[in-house]
Amino acid sequence: MPKLIRWSLFVFILSAMCGAQAQNPQSCSQTEVNNAVNAAAAGATINVPSGNCSWSSLTISKGVTLQGAGQGKTNITLAGNITFNKASTVMRIDGFTFSVNGGGDSNKPIFIGGSWLNAQPIVFSNDTFNVSGSGLFRVGVPGGVIYSHDTFVGGWDDSFLQLKDPGDSQGSWSHADSIGTHDTNGTMNIYIEDSNFTGGTNQGIDCDDACRMVNRHNVFNNSESNSHGYDTSPFGMRQFEIYNNTFNNSRDSSQLSNENQAVWIRGGTGVIYNNQFADLAGNYWGDKPEIRLNIRGAEDVRPQGSCGQVSYPVPRQLGQNHNGSSYFTDPIYIWGNTGTVGISAAWEWGNPCGFSWNTFFQWGRDGVNTGAAKPGYTAYKYPHPLASGGSGGSSSGPSAPTGLQAITQ
Repeated sequence: MPKLIRWSLFVFILSAMCGAQAQNPQSCSQTEVNNAVNAAAAGATINVPSGNCSWSSLTISKGVTLQGAGQGKTNITLAGNITFNKASTVMRIDGFTFSVNGGGDSNKPIFIGGSWLNAQPIVFSNDTFNVSGSGLFRVGVPGGVIYSHDTFVGGWDDSFLQLKDPGDSQGSWSHADSIGTHDTNGTMNIYIEDSNFTGGTNQGIDCDDACRMVNRHNVFNNSESNSHGYDTSPFGMRQFEIYNNTFNNSRDSSQLSNENQAVWIRGGTGVIYNNQFADLAGNYWGDKPEIRLNIRGAEDVRPQGSCGQVSYPVPRQLGQNHNGSSYFTDPIYIWGNTGTVGISAAWEWGNPCGFSWNTFFQWGRDGVNTGAAKPGYTAYKYPHPLASGGSGGSSSGPSAPTGLQAITQ
């Protein structure tokens, strides 16, 4: 190899190595962190030291690792809007405690954006999120976000994860599903795994427009996995996998125990299996179903128009899928769940048109609850390969705190 070429190659490699060197801001202040990100190359680590800081306006669109000193050590108060945009390299946020207080449900201080199909995932791992009187995440992409070994703590009506791409701007509903191993590279779905949710009883996780959610190996303490369909939302959830979770309820007179359901599905297709459910029979509203299935688009909110214009299937209703060319019926499968598993599949908002529920939902056609697994379904590998790149790479799930009703096998 000629000397000039060897020297050019050496300079190139050295520049790449220096560009990816870690950045070490002197504090956790927004200014210090922002400057470090600007100075970093893609793939670099930003080592954010211990401290108590407030972030009010920060945008990161580069595939770097924000490495905190650990939960309870690098503490960030969210006083404004923070944006993480997916990039060509995996982005990681690891070892922080984030807190937000006030602003109501409309306050979503952390926004996730970027390209769904043409960028790498963002991974939140080993983080704690404390929420009081507020929302938290607005995930504005259908997939490509991973939560692993995280802790979420909030009040009854606090929102942790709103998974919503308004107007399905990136075409999630017109792409074939990525359920299970259909997500070949693990980049098309939102994976929530090995995490602990306490509170957010009314809307802890809300899988809304276009979302592709995999909710697995988590512990929910007085918390629920919610959704929207094509009704009050213009598109509704695209697909879901909810499995190997533990849903606990304290069954006492506290507000947090006031659950209407543990899992609420209002559209799309997916699987619900091998979860453990506590009996939702608390002191507020009496006995409630653990799994609730509804089609609101054929009731008081009718996207199709008048009652006479509504017919089966309601667009993107329960048990509807899309193969990339057209919609087709693909039933929701429910199997292998333990504990108390009451399932309600019925109207919920009064049925002013006087429709028959069986016209729009039939077991065997739109849902299967016979104990049989979904034919051909295989879950995507667990733990997620990208999640193991964080500092908490254990494959075991979190433990439930004491004081909550545990499920006995």
